[in-house]
Amino acid sequence: MRRTVLIVDDSRPLRLALRCIINQQAGWYVCGEASNGVEGVAAAVKLRPGVVVLDFCMPVMNGVEAAAQIRKLVPEARLLMFTSFATSSVEEAARLAGIEVLVDKDDCAKLLQSLEHFEINKQVA
Repeated sequence: MRRTVLIVDDSRPLRLALRCIINQQAGWYVCGEASNGVEGVAAAVKLRPGVVVLDFCMPVMNGVEAAAQIRKLVPEARLLMFTSFATSSVEEAARLAGIEVLVDKDDCAKLLQSLEHFEINKQVA
């Protein structure tokens, strides 16, 4: 069974890079992309991904606002924030919105570890 990921980030080059990295991982598949929070919420409702990777700073709706809506509309989705703005205030707001893990954009290895951690916890639960 392939586990699905939705990437929500306003940077098209970053979305493409993440798609390549994630799709190379055994069992993982990027099912969709969105360039802002509003598109991300709509895509999450339509695609029902296992994991949503959100940027914080995006036009129209930021990642924290999108996460709060996705948490309500697609409660089974795991939420991960992949951002360059990993401050304590952003982290606190992210956690309150339902984001489980905050990963700095300089650390792709931690992003992949977090995806694997989500899968391990799903199997145990």
